[in-house]
Amino acid sequence: MKKLLAIVVQCLLLTGCATTESLISSGKLRKDMSKSEFQDSFLTSYPSDTPLYTDGGSEFFANSSNEIVWAPNKSQFYVFKNVSQPVTCGIFLCKIGNGTLDSWHDSLDDARASISQSASVTSSNTSTTSSTKKVARGGREKMVKEIKGIPGVADAGWPQKESLWIFMSNPKGGHDFDRLGYTVCNGAVANFGVQKGYSITFWNPYNKKEIGKFRCY
Repeated sequence: MKKLLAIVVQCLLLTGCATTESLISSGKLRKDMSKSEFQDSFLTSYPSDTPLYTDGGSEFFANSSNEIVWAPNKSQFYVFKNVSQPVTCGIFLCKIGNGTLDSWHDSLDDARASISQSASVTSSNTSTTSSTKKVARGGREKMVKEIKGIPGVADAGWPQKESLWIFMSNPKGGHDFDRLGYTVCNGAVANFGVQKGYSITFWNPYNKKEIGKFRCY
């Protein structure tokens, strides 16, 4: 979880964020890599290109121990094998579970076709189904409570309706504020009904200085 919230080298400091196509063409994705290794390969990618993420989705085939996961942009569908613990997502974070990468495909139908047709399917879209079942919409107070449970967050609150403040317990931890802001912004809409139209400001609680900002619009 922390890897998604505290990336040491932010993609803006490099030549640019990695896309799904560039990761595949560079050979960073390989068959039989673990889910953890798979997740690490996307650390400098755009949020929309990132699987195992709250706005993505998944299908678990219990009978064959396969799982298909995909990113929000649905550009590729990744099939994992030997899965006994599928992806489970809360409001802002996902537990990636286990398994190893078996293949990847341009469409969900192609990914499903690569798995035995006799497998039973338990489907979940992590952005709209799994998260919504766990936590009912509850407004800004419940949103803040959930944010305070994110690793690396010391406190959070709304000083005014157009501004959300988040205080980081380790302000020099190399956090990717664009990614964290994107996750909070979109997760709040899906799970608490908190609509966009505000700024998220990240603070160093020790010297009271602003260290990051995300426009949730």
